[in-house]
Amino acid sequence: MQALIYYGPEKLTIEEMDVPACGHNEVLIEVESVGICGSELEGYLGHSSIRKPPLVMGHEFCGRVAATGELVRGLSTEDKVVVNPLISCRACASCLAGKINVCRNRNIVGIHRPGAFAQFVAVPASNVYRIPEEMDASLASLAEPLAVSIHGVKRGLRPLDDLLIFGAGPIGLLSLMAARHMGAGNITVVDLQPARLEHAQRLGAIVMTPDQLEERRNEGFPQGIPTIIDCVGVQATREQAMTLINPDGTIVMVGLGHDRSALPVNHLVRQEISLIGSYTYSHEDIQQAIALLEQGKIDVQGWTEIRDLTEGPAAFQELAQGKSSFSKIFLKP
Repeated sequence: MQALIYYGPEKLTIEEMDVPACGHNEVLIEVESVGICGSELEGYLGHSSIRKPPLVMGHEFCGRVAATGELVRGLSTEDKVVVNPLISCRACASCLAGKINVCRNRNIVGIHRPGAFAQFVAVPASNVYRIPEEMDASLASLAEPLAVSIHGVKRGLRPLDDLLIFGAGPIGLLSLMAARHMGAGNITVVDLQPARLEHAQRLGAIVMTPDQLEERRNEGFPQGIPTIIDCVGVQATREQAMTLINPDGTIVMVGLGHDRSALPVNHLVRQEISLIGSYTYSHEDIQQAIALLEQGKIDVQGWTEIRDLTEGPAAFQELAQGKSSFSKIFLKP
């Protein structure tokens, strides 16, 4: 089969490799569409300590069951499916408390085992969800990042509160749409790239650059900013969030751009700011993401593009350099 293999910073090649073996409790999936995630761009640039080359990345995907392990029940060949790529142990204290996303022994498809930038991928059957036959495969591939966004919105937003989102990439745009369906008031999205801001504006957000946000803060938020979701995760966005948030406000940190940031912690203490981490999702978040997709609540027009897997190296380069006018690129093996 063909696969897109990561060999180190800015080194991706298309190669032939063996179809992965299917374990007793696993299913083999023929991939129909797989999205390029922002975290994979960080890996591509060499900024991810957990992605070790050589590696087949890819964790946002939809496909069809091609084979099932002998112990698998409830799934059949040709079933159209999406996958929760986070594999939890289901036995540690976090898992027993229902917090699979912070499982102490977690593994992730495309990080700790081969992922879906390939024609086939093997995954645990317990992580597979059937979807309607008529659902578009690329739309369905958004189930995973949409679940990330739903989880982040749940972590910080109170119904009817105004919301500020840093980043108009895929997670930022999906957070915008999730927040609208979860009762947010006015939503402002901040980004540096004009094309991305256009996507956010078309989806109903007030849009600003970071400089405009500083200039128009009082105009845009007369009651202040009660909640910020940072989908970028770099020094600049984290620091700006700390200076802008209301006393007793909440900052939800979703983006993983920088591992370390210098922040005014005494200000956080004195203003009783809640700084909350948000990582991946729960089973419920995945199911709710699939439901929103099935109901046609997520708009992908204008901000997504589909390319062939062989165009993967070029797509990664364009996204990493900020040269793509699209926030999300799907690859089709």
